[in-house]
Amino acid sequence: MKISFYYVDSDYVQFLKDTEVNARGFTRVPNVEYANRKKFVYGVIMKIGYINYYVPISSYKKSQEDNILIKIEDHKKQVTKGSMRFNYMFPVPKKCLVPVDFKDSQFTEQEKVMLQKEYKACKRLLAQAQKRAKKTYQRVLDGDNEELIKNSCDFTLLEKAYQEYLSEQNLDADVSTDN
Repeated sequence: MKISFYYVDSDYVQFLKDTEVNARGFTRVPNVEYANRKKFVYGVIMKIGYINYYVPISSYKKSQEDNILIKIEDHKKQVTKGSMRFNYMFPVPKKCLVPVDFKDSQFTEQEKVMLQKEYKACKRLLAQAQKRAKKTYQRVLDGDNEELIKNSCDFTLLEKAYQEYLSEQNLDADVSTDN
């Protein structure tokens, strides 16, 4: 699977959200649908066993230890357009992904240009993003930072939900070695 921007099936995301709410009383799985647009994810950012993780692209612009700012050139200066939020990354089966088509008529010409710039910025940040994803993942699993745990997806729980989803939907595991 190539590195790209993807839309995630909203039913699958709701399944993950419900799983986290049932176990934790709240969820950190991000919304992927809004009234006027869909949110997309970037990945494969990390692989745990055969499970591919994707990181949400957010409009959040504050630099923090568990995100990377996405900066693009705009009128010959660097402008922060958003971030990759690693504490909100989550596992997604390939069958639940649809690549974002930058040429789609739903986007204005200005949005198409912006998407291309953001995508190129994310590609340039790939090695850094993969390191940050692994670091955040491990920090959450280590459980030493209560604030981080509270403000992150429960990765272990979501991996179990991912496997349950595959089983319920009679889907094969994503066992390819693509990354």
